[in-house]
Amino acid sequence: MKKLQMMLMIGITMAFAAVNAFAATTQTQNTNVTIASVLSIEFASTSTTTFGSGTISWVNVDPTSSLIYPTGGHVAGKADTAVICKYNGAGNWALKMKFESSNLTYRKLRFYMAQPTYNGVATNGTLVDWTPYFGADWYPVPLIDATVYTSGTMDRTNVPNGTFVGISYGLNPQDLTAGVSYSATIIYTVVGGL
Repeated sequence: MKKLQMMLMIGITMAFAAVNAFAATTQTQNTNVTIASVLSIEFASTSTTTFGSGTISWVNVDPTSSLIYPTGGHVAGKADTAVICKYNGAGNWALKMKFESSNLTYRKLRFYMAQPTYNGVATNGTLVDWTPYFGADWYPVPLIDATVYTSGTMDRTNVPNGTFVGISYGLNPQDLTAGVSYSATIIYTVVGGL
């Protein structure tokens, strides 16, 4: 009988040992993800524009013309310059531009903007809707920070590639004085959360 009790106790102990050998323990790990806010603007490269971020120049200007293009500008399939705007926040974003000059009247410098593209497809955002100063879609570069494009549903959030906004320029040289060097600065700004 003692032998049977001993065997029974060994069997029960082995059963507990077997249960304990296959017991599971759990470890937990938390993860956190922080998405960086993006609101940026940069010039497009010269592979997609004529001038990139460089100076847009007019040389040997005919003062009797009503609108002339930059020297070397208006290459087929390229804008004179372009900015790439990126945004991933709430609401829409907008591109603004303004003109600063000490000696060039703002209405002398005009711009044309085709529908911006996102991933190579025309966006459904809203272009400037002012009364053109010279011909269809040629607008004077504004004196104050004015919205020239507002994103649509296609490019509201557009990272990592951004929205390509191509801009071409024209100059009305009438009434400009021969021998005078004129200059201006065009300032581009992107704002988000509209």
